[in-house]
Amino acid sequence: MKTLGQHLLILGGFYFIISFLLNLGNGSFFDILNIIALVAFVIMFWLLCFRKGFMFFSRFRERFLKTTNYLLALGVLGYFSIIFVIIPGVIYGYNAALAQYHGNEFYSVLPHYLYYISFVYWGILILALIWATYVSFIRPYQNLKNK
Repeated sequence: MKTLGQHLLILGGFYFIISFLLNLGNGSFFDILNIIALVAFVIMFWLLCFRKGFMFFSRFRERFLKTTNYLLALGVLGYFSIIFVIIPGVIYGYNAALAQYHGNEFYSVLPHYLYYISFVYWGILILALIWATYVSFIRPYQNLKNK
């Protein structure tokens, strides 16, 4: 995988972990922190696209290869949740608020969509963690065994 792709997935993995930890708390303070984390993620994403890589991510990958494999796996899940959960959720929330403001009833298929997406989400999580475990622990052992 190219350096830019790896760095984008590592950034997504860091965002996934930070977002997960911030979602454990309740209240408006944690909501504001989550929005700040999302804005910081978007800014870092655009900077990364224009710079083609960060030296921090390269050094992190060299020093912590196994941890980086798990961050790559969680990065896939982070981007999946942004594209298929957060963006449709924002659109749904905007349309529902607009309909409520105008006094109309609002019907959507999004709750059913999110029900099915949750199964896909868990499937991707399990497959990503199996992949990271295989690449980090099983494949090096098999390479040593075959020599």
